[in-house]
Amino acid sequence: ASLGRCSGHVPPGGGPGEDPGHLCLLTGLRMYIPFFIVLLIYFCGCFTQAKEQRLPVSGWLLLGPSALYYWYLVTEGQITELFLVTLGCMFAVWVLQRRRGLALDSNGQFLLLSFSLAVLLVGLWVGFLWDDPTLRAKYPGLVYVPEPWSYYTLHIKTSH
Repeated sequence: ASLGRCSGHVPPGGGPGEDPGHLCLLTGLRMYIPFFIVLLIYFCGCFTQAKEQRLPVSGWLLLGPSALYYWYLVTEGQITELFLVTLGCMFAVWVLQRRRGLALDSNGQFLLLSFSLAVLLVGLWVGFLWDDPTLRAKYPGLVYVPEPWSYYTLHIKTSH
């Protein structure tokens, strides 16, 4: 799997015979890992002893665009596994903190709901493209999450 559209050149320190797609994947993962660690740390700070807060109307209005952003990040960045691990950690922290009597504030609710809705969007995306033989060939393996750019160049750009 590649991460985005990499140039295919081998960076310094990578010798001949190195797989550019593999190098690109590792570079991309190194770029996203700190981002998701920061989000997880932020989420861990979103618990309070007060009664659970309600998500304000503005939060509900921004939930769709936020989830769409994470959907694009996961699909175009090919970071499904990292995203799912982060979401799993968030759910584990949520369960642990609830057992301790702490409630999630509105910021934490927004982040958890955004991630959950993004997983739903990724699932719908994969379901929509499940039987596409060309994308299946391009994205082999256990985790099949085609990039939006690939779908666009294959199906939309060629029809115009």
